[in-house]
Amino acid sequence: MKRIIIIIGLLLGAVTARAQWTLRTYGEYDYTRTSGSSASLALMGNYQFADNFNMGLGIQATTLGRYSLNLQYQVNLLKAKCGTLYLENRYLYRLFPSYNLQEFNALLDLGWRNRHFNFQLGLTNRFTAPIPLRKNGGMDVVFEPMNVTFCAEGNIFDQEHPWNLGARIANYRDFVIERVTLFFYSVNGYYDFGNGLRLTAEAGLHPSGVLNLSAQYNGWFGNVGLIWKPKK
Repeated sequence: MKRIIIIIGLLLGAVTARAQWTLRTYGEYDYTRTSGSSASLALMGNYQFADNFNMGLGIQATTLGRYSLNLQYQVNLLKAKCGTLYLENRYLYRLFPSYNLQEFNALLDLGWRNRHFNFQLGLTNRFTAPIPLRKNGGMDVVFEPMNVTFCAEGNIFDQEHPWNLGARIANYRDFVIERVTLFFYSVNGYYDFGNGLRLTAEAGLHPSGVLNLSAQYNGWFGNVGLIWKPKK
């Protein structure tokens, strides 16, 4: 028994030694013809348990009174010279107090990335429910059909370069998942200050509307943030 405890302790110590935190925060300004102007603040943390496994948690709050919580993890399935094949599982909870509604999302996709590109394809499930959850009276729980998710993004340089520029097209972002026919288009970049601190920026277009109801006009958004990756 003592030997088992020692072995488990050594394994945990090895994992902890290899683990590393990454913290990210960004402020975003958003405008659509349906909702007008809004601002939001997001905070995200990622913990690298091992070379092939990491887990992240994020929260976001907006001036329109919408709140989101995102939990996700990634597992590397296959690593080769041409890139890495991985699996991502995400759970997204969104709260709309003004409408007395809440939204639950689950996403599972398969991805492939190399030094310059990242592609993801998967499925998502969503249901919307009143606040509080109730069986009788008011609006019933609405379950949406299974939806396809995708993401394609690329960068000029690899992620270790001191600065970078890139572009992205997808039907989901950190705190929102749209239907497969509604796209987010964005350009992004970063600059490294050194000591594990990185300045990030992004600007793009997104579908207008609320609660995943599309409108005729696109809205636009822009954000600026910081990523801090403490050195071991």
